[in-house]
Formats: sequence, structure tokens, C-alpha cells
Amino acid sequence: MPAAAAPATATTLTADPPRSRTGTRPPPATLHAVSEKRIDGRALRYQHRRPELLAAATEYVLEHGVGELSLRPMAHALGVGHATLIRHFATKDELVAEVLTKIRTDFEARLRSDEVRSAASGIELLRRAWERLCQPREQRQFLVLFELVSLAVHGDERGPAVRTLVDDWLHLITEALVRHGWARDTAPVIATLILAQVRGLQLDLLATGDRERVESAFDTLIAMLDALPHENR
Repeated sequence: MPAAAAPATATTLTADPPRSRTGTRPPPATLHAVSEKRIDGRALRYQHRRPELLAAATEYVLEHGVGELSLRPMAHALGVGHATLIRHFATKDELVAEVLTKIRTDFEARLRSDEVRSAASGIELLRRAWERLCQPREQRQFLVLFELVSLAVHGDERGPAVRTLVDDWLHLITEALVRHGWARDTAPVIATLILAQVRGLQLDLLATGDRERVESAFDTLIAMLDALPHENR
């Protein structure tokens, strides 16, 4: 009787990703080949790949947006099957929600870099964060946000994800202000002002490319915040 065949090795293939919104092809978000023993449950079998899948999906969303997002083209670009994304993330909306969380937590981690953490004050911290947000790779998150807001206004079911994203960023900014000496009762209001101004200025910058004018407006915001009475800080 012939010997049983050895379990097949699951290997991801490099796919040619679609063009980004800028018209260029991003670097392929190819997942590494894996070889695992067969165990019950496909989701459990490749559970260790989930963070890698999420990272690749996040990069895909940042490059291509969410307006016409479909799991099949995404799966093809990532070099996995459509069923793989479904097993790990269940639905497109759940995947988008996790991508938004990862975008925020990744940026929060970058804010913890020595360069930013060494800021002597909340004002200086805001300046350094703004400089990072003006980098082209960071600006992609604003494009995704603006797409989501537009979809939510027109009745898209991802509205709650937008609200969660706003709340998460408000919490992040509020806690940073408190750490730098701002009063706990006024910090949420100041955080709301900062978040609104930063997003508005980024929208302006993306739409017009007028960096000099936008930078001058940001400097004015900094001056206004710095002039607030010390009892509010």
C-alpha cells in the first residue's frame, strides 16, 4: 500500500499589486512563506500570521483608500486567498476597524520615539508631531479619514468606526496634554481644538499644496495655545 502523501506546504505568492491613488505601484506587501503541521481549524492553524496580515492590509488601505475597498483585490495584492481574510477578519467592516486602530497605534508608537518624547513642553510636542504628520507617508492616514467621513455622512455603515477614531485620537491628545501639565478639566477641550485644527490644516495642505500658508496657520495655532492663561495648563 503506498505511503500517505506529506501535508502540503502553504506558500504565499508574490502578486502584482494594483496601482495606488498616486498612479504608482507600491512595494508588494507579500507575506512570507510558511510551513506548519496540520492542526484542527484553519483560523487557528495560521493565527500567528494574523498580525502580518493586518500590517499588510493596513499598508494596502493607506495606499488605495476605503471608498472602493473590496476584499478580493486586497487578498490578491497580499498574495493570499479571499477566504484567508474572511477567516481572520470575518467582514470587510471589521477589517477596516482593525486597520484604523493599527494606523493610530502605529503613529502613537512613533510619537514615543526619543526625538518626540524629549520635547520639553506640550507645545514642543505638538510641533514635533505636526512635523511628522506632514510627511507624505503619514498624510495617507488623513486621506483615509476624509474618505470615511464622506462615506459616513452619506449613510455608510462605517460611521461608528469614524466616531471611534475621533474618540481615540482625542483621548491620546488629552493624555499627552495632561502629562505636560495641562489641567485635566480643560485638556479635553484643548485636545478637541488641536485635533480639529490639525485635520483641517492637513485637508487644506492635501487640497492646495500651499505649505507656506498652512505652516503659518499652524504657527498661529501654537502661539494662541502658548498664550493661554497658565491656570488652564
